[in-house]
Amino acid sequence: MGWEKHQLRIQKSPSGRGSGEQWVREKYVEEIRNHSRRNVRYAIAALVDGDTTGVSGRIQQFDNECIEQGVSVRSAADEVAIIIPTRNIETWINYLKGEEVDEYSIYPKLRYESECQPAVDKLLKMCKASGLPDEAPSSLKAACEEFRQRIQE
Repeated sequence: MGWEKHQLRIQKSPSGRGSGEQWVREKYVEEIRNHSRRNVRYAIAALVDGDTTGVSGRIQQFDNECIEQGVSVRSAADEVAIIIPTRNIETWINYLKGEEVDEYSIYPKLRYESECQPAVDKLLKMCKASGLPDEAPSSLKAACEEFRQRIQE
């Protein structure tokens, strides 16, 4: 996307320490709280698997967590994207590798993170060109829309 590595801050959930999805929700609320207090412009992208909850269900969970913690939910003007691969990120990777996928099946994890680079490159090319084809997973289309509306513009 043209960003330099020093412009990014990536936080990964600690593996093997409880629910990664819960960790992301809790970090999200913390980041939203800090985001509203700062005068510096920056964007937030939270990524969590949709599992069987789906895109709208996960977004509702994030909103509920904010409400429970006394933090305002994101507005349409906020540069805050919630990216939810459904069923999981491997669905998208397999789709981008040219395989036929659905958002209900569980696809095997990659052995090494670097193995997804060709899929990432293909997604970037698609997004910068004409966009996603009609047969793309609906959660991937939703993620691209979140990104376009909230971060890219």
